[in-house]
Amino acid sequence: MFLKSCLLLPLLPFAAAHFLLNTPPTIGFSDDEEGTYPCGSFNVTDRKTVTDFPIVGIPISVTSTHPEDTWFFRVALLNDTENWVDLLPAISQQGTGDFCNPSVPGPAAWEGEDGVLQIVASAPDGYLFQCAAVKFVGGSASTTGTCKNGTKVNAEFIDEKLVLNAQTTSTAGGSEATEMATKTGGPATQTSASGSTTTPNAADRRDGGFAILGGIVGVFGLLFI
Repeated sequence: MFLKSCLLLPLLPFAAAHFLLNTPPTIGFSDDEEGTYPCGSFNVTDRKTVTDFPIVGIPISVTSTHPEDTWFFRVALLNDTENWVDLLPAISQQGTGDFCNPSVPGPAAWEGEDGVLQIVASAPDGYLFQCAAVKFVGGSASTTGTCKNGTKVNAEFIDEKLVLNAQTTSTAGGSEATEMATKTGGPATQTSASGSTTTPNAADRRDGGFAILGGIVGVFGLLFI
């Protein structure tokens, strides 16, 4: 019995977790508090571990314990952490296990700036959050680590948008919000046209049809290894 218990110990973090952020390193992880906006109960401005984020692309790797998730990869400047910008359209993952996008680009106008990467999972048990402290840099794409997907994992871009704290982030094809350019000249963010407010982690989920992915997959390199 003791031996069996010892063998099971390495599996406990995975069995208990909603999702794990593997790459880049997370600001912090708490399974009980992962549903707390914006960073799963950890301070969004934490800078103990900062990862260089080449604007041409960085791998983002997560592990999910859910049979399905919708992922939102977002960034904000360190001095403006309520103005989140989508890096990719929403991604629908089917199957439990590892999911990795090998090259997620950053906002070109943010080179040299300190920022925060936010991973949002729309999961069967609610919205879940983790963050990583990053610095946007130039240079070649990051190739740190191994980018692999679980054998039973499939993913595709979808047309879906996320509403959190009266901040609307739109994916491809969204039409229910008013565009407002970011102060830095980066990609556009969107704010609610109605001006209505929501409480943290009380996001509205609106599903649309599947986006046309042929060209997008080629550009962003959503590979399954």
